[in-house]
Amino acid sequence: TVNFSETPYEDFKGFLGACSTYGSFAYLKYGPFRLFSQVAQDSDLKVGRLLWIASHSGPETAEDSRTHFGIFAPGVTQLFPDGQVINLHPWEHNEVAPALGTALATDVPIIALHLTRPPIVIPDREALDIPSHLEAAKGAYIMKDYDPDRPKDGTLIVRGTSATNSIVTLIPRIQDRGANLKIVAAVSYGLFQLQSKSYREQVISPWDWDNSMIVSNQAYRLMQNWVGSRRMKAFALTPDWDNRWRTGGSVEE
Repeated sequence: TVNFSETPYEDFKGFLGACSTYGSFAYLKYGPFRLFSQVAQDSDLKVGRLLWIASHSGPETAEDSRTHFGIFAPGVTQLFPDGQVINLHPWEHNEVAPALGTALATDVPIIALHLTRPPIVIPDREALDIPSHLEAAKGAYIMKDYDPDRPKDGTLIVRGTSATNSIVTLIPRIQDRGANLKIVAAVSYGLFQLQSKSYREQVISPWDWDNSMIVSNQAYRLMQNWVGSRRMKAFALTPDWDNRWRTGGSVEE
């Protein structure tokens, strides 16, 4: 919040803050960051920005034991008024730069960047006919669209590294089995809301919202912004499917 500007009521000249911790321990940062958010909202003096990195966010950190990964705790980064935080969930590392750069270009005071660490193979997007990683800057983009010559079967809204990577590997099987699905990568609801209405409805139309299901590496309640219909909860694929804490361990275990 230290402002070196000679006109501190008009602009900010100073440093941006940054911190990083396991996503499962993000709640330890929430108190001071909530206060910073209120200062940014109410103070006449201009303040800086804060980059909040929730690292190893999600169940992919299970090898560090059950205490070090969280499917619920990273949700504290959402506990701010709309427009006062931008959450970013890139599913592979190439999406980090365009999403983060776009978020930093806004005047939103807090940017929460959720990073995971599973050793996935970076996809050959051109071979898979998946749009460029630069599309992550828009908050959501179509990874696979409907076949316009066939009846629509529904929309998958996917977020998180392992969840998205699994869906990408399943695209050929989905096509072979005849399901005519749209698959949407949900990178950042905050960035998605900054897009034009025409773009948002191109990616997820009203029909898509009503006929969508969630696939995520975090708890269902953390995906509420992407839930189009409550009746679709029964079809959601999330790690809290049985309303229990997940235990730790390696993939083999």
